[in-house]
Amino acid sequence: MKFTVTETVNAPRSEVLDALIDADYYDSLGDGISNLEKPEFLDLSTDGTTSSIRVRYAFAGNISGPARMAVDPTKLTWVIHTDLDLRTHSATFEVIPDHYDGMLSCAGTLTLDEAGATTVETFSGSLDVHLPLISSTAERAILDGFTRHLETEATALAAYCARSREG
Repeated sequence: MKFTVTETVNAPRSEVLDALIDADYYDSLGDGISNLEKPEFLDLSTDGTTSSIRVRYAFAGNISGPARMAVDPTKLTWVIHTDLDLRTHSATFEVIPDHYDGMLSCAGTLTLDEAGATTVETFSGSLDVHLPLISSTAERAILDGFTRHLETEATALAAYCARSREG
């Protein structure tokens, strides 16, 4: 399933870029951001103008009956590996499940466009669930959760940038 999700962050692009490579930003998200537990910042490496970031997420919501028969909700954890190009203000990302290898693949791009004092994030990519009979339902549910998460995270990102700006 192809997707494009756009969110506006009420902060300048330079501040958003700084936050995305700051472990404190992910720590500030805390528990309860959408249906996810507090993210775990794993590592950051920088090579010139590219920063490679790895963050682990864990699902904390409810799963419907058919999906629950195929997966254990406590094993729904994954790492998002993002390569952020600070020069072009864009990134590639890949979702790497910790469990259920081969059941999910997700990768794409992120662009950060400056719009006055705000930043427009555009995530585009492909999400595929490989489970007989429930793949399309699972893809829609995951994409719906992802979209809600990005909306919540845009607000949290703006708040973090404002706190950092104030000092």
